[in-house]
Amino acid sequence: MKSEPLITVAIPVFNGEQYIEMAVVSVLNQTYGNLEILLLDDGSTDRSLEIIKQFHDSRIRVISDGKNQGLTYRLNETVRMARGEVYARMDADDLMVNTRLERQLEYLLNHPECDVVGSVAYVIDGGNKLTGIRGGNPFMEQGFTSILRRGGFMHPTVTGRTAWFRAHPYDTDAERCEDIELWLRTADESHFAQIEEPLLFYREVGNQSAKVEKTSAGYRKILKGMSRTVKPQYRPLVKKQLRQAHVKIWVRRAAHKFGLEKQIVAARSQRLTENQRQAGEAALQQALLGSNRGL
Repeated sequence: MKSEPLITVAIPVFNGEQYIEMAVVSVLNQTYGNLEILLLDDGSTDRSLEIIKQFHDSRIRVISDGKNQGLTYRLNETVRMARGEVYARMDADDLMVNTRLERQLEYLLNHPECDVVGSVAYVIDGGNKLTGIRGGNPFMEQGFTSILRRGGFMHPTVTGRTAWFRAHPYDTDAERCEDIELWLRTADESHFAQIEEPLLFYREVGNQSAKVEKTSAGYRKILKGMSRTVKPQYRPLVKKQLRQAHVKIWVRRAAHKFGLEKQIVAARSQRLTENQRQAGEAALQQALLGSNRGL
């Protein structure tokens, strides 16, 4: 009798024909193999579904209902469908460092108190060129105030216990901020961690100004709601964060107006040292072994 996979890797896909083949290959190249890859097409109108159906690996499950429901809806759906005890998140245009699942599973096994673990990530452009390195909250402190002050995870890097994700579904009303809303809502009753090494290649392409504008609007909406519902001791801090969020978006708009958008985007990441660049390029080659659209 076939045993159940320990890890479910969930990749919702919407019009991801340019990168989805590379993303799947990077999961198949993982050093840890007891996994399933759940590819859930969200009503793509390009060749995404055709491409993912070309993979012939018993660990891959392709799901398509022809509907476009949105990312958050599909994330909750993949959690419900997951067979593994551990649930790993990834976007359809990102790539995994080949040791990601091994390292994060090892961390969860060695830290039973931990619910979700993320990592640092390399940043890449549309041509798989390394442009920087970025991390989320190092979680030196736990709880609501830690998330509010230092942010959450880099969302595509997270791996956690499936039971935790089922007990704490994403809020489908939190447009473009489903991740930070989840971390804020659950922080006081959960334990989070970050592995301080890059285990993902995070792709940054397209109009970042428009994306940040939408994300900022969603974040401010979340903060407004929480300013009325969080524990009384947190409300002054939430209101302060809301004021800061307003200032940041106006600074961002001014920067865009004066042609400084690229500098603002670049400032979100740290520059790579020469050693980091060399390690990243080597890891990128390993991630894309066997890809038809790699380096």
